[in-house]
Amino acid sequence: MPAPTTADELVTLVRKSKLLNPAELDEYLSTRQVPLDDPAALCARMRADGLLGAFHVEQLLRGKYRGFFLGKHKLLDRIGLGGMGQVFLAEHVNMRRRVAIKVLPPDRAQNEFSRERFLREARAAGQLDHPNLVRAFDVDSEGDVYFLVMEFVDGVSFHDLVTRHGPLDGPRAAYYLWQAAHGLAYMCERGLVHRDVKPANLLVDRAGVVKLLDLGLVRSQAESDDLTRNEGVKILGTADYLAPEQALECSAVDVRADIYSLGATGYFLLTGKPPFDGSKVAQKLIAHQVQRVPAVRQLRPDVPAALAAVIERMLAKKAAERYQTPGEVIAALDAWAIDPPPPPTDHEIPAVFGCGSAAATSVNISSAMTRTPRPGSGPGSGGMGVRYSHEGPLKLGHRSGPRPPIGDEPPRPRSAPILPPILPAAATHANVGRSASQMSWVVMPNQTEPQAARPGRPAQRAWIAVAVSLALALIACVVALLTGAASH
Repeated sequence: MPAPTTADELVTLVRKSKLLNPAELDEYLSTRQVPLDDPAALCARMRADGLLGAFHVEQLLRGKYRGFFLGKHKLLDRIGLGGMGQVFLAEHVNMRRRVAIKVLPPDRAQNEFSRERFLREARAAGQLDHPNLVRAFDVDSEGDVYFLVMEFVDGVSFHDLVTRHGPLDGPRAAYYLWQAAHGLAYMCERGLVHRDVKPANLLVDRAGVVKLLDLGLVRSQAESDDLTRNEGVKILGTADYLAPEQALECSAVDVRADIYSLGATGYFLLTGKPPFDGSKVAQKLIAHQVQRVPAVRQLRPDVPAALAAVIERMLAKKAAERYQTPGEVIAALDAWAIDPPPPPTDHEIPAVFGCGSAAATSVNISSAMTRTPRPGSGPGSGGMGVRYSHEGPLKLGHRSGPRPPIGDEPPRPRSAPILPPILPAAATHANVGRSASQMSWVVMPNQTEPQAARPGRPAQRAWIAVAVSLALALIACVVALLTGAASH
């Protein structure tokens, strides 16, 4: 439908969308003094009154009334994006429970390996239940759209927290890393390696509880990794936080690679930047292999020396020189868990539709069509298709049919570690404003640059593939030379 030009036309769209039941909408219109000639003003009023979210408003003002439902859930807002799709805040229609729904775009769902990786994430997450891991509730599909229903964490990612408000003080960073190590320890006990620990995949909620999310690259040490081998993956992970051995053989890493990545994340929390600068992926991969990480206290002299030493050991080039288990990391950081810092402020955690006290988070959803219209299934107002744009935000299209410093030394540890508080039932998940540069990269033989969801910039593909190959060859030569020199 065309964009509404009057309030009456907007009301018609709201009725067709089924976002509000007819009686609720009629009562609202009859009891509220609402403008009758400006659809934007009416949308602003309904949003302020909590009837619509930013996602709904943007779509309705473009004349779109389908695509607000997925399965038994009503989509409320878009809260994140990543290489395997986008994440929505949603609400179960009957139970009124808020969840996060991760949607695999239809174009990736048609790829066997992408689909299997998505389902593997769902299976892995479904077996885990720990306060420091985002829980998964269900995985389903509607038409050609696969989606994962997860716990919704009302919080902020480490990346966004530091980017918006600056580096953290030492005790706070240590406490957050301590919690993250608990999540990794739980996974390690079950033979799982995350392989993509980074600031964008760690959240802290309003109660100060840290949660690790996104198991899209998880690997079980009890199983072969034929999925990534058959897909032709050479490098899997995020270059800024990638362990040296993971760049050489991503299918053979163990939990010590996650410890390195967590150390790189701690470096980011304390300094505001990853361990190595550089605009090229190959430059970062080489730096992780051969360059010494600049000392934390060179950039932050106020950071306790004991904490800086923990980060330095986590970032050791050789896996054998790091902490060997997350439990050892926990023990090294346990002193900072005795007196936990206060939880994040409301200013640090942006609110989403119906959560918190700040204004609702804006979304950027395109109205472009992504698929030929065809029927969906189930009751409701219309199905939806999702696609990923490498140069911009994820785009959501619609199709017709049914809805488808404390000193240098830390305080003395107590004998028993303090477990973080269990997340309340209403707690939720936000990774707002995540940029493409923070996504997980998967470099494949026929691709020229890291791909978040589909190929982009074809003119640069061969260039980057050659650069990465040369970088890995150089690394191998350096290692061989060092080994030969040591033998003499």
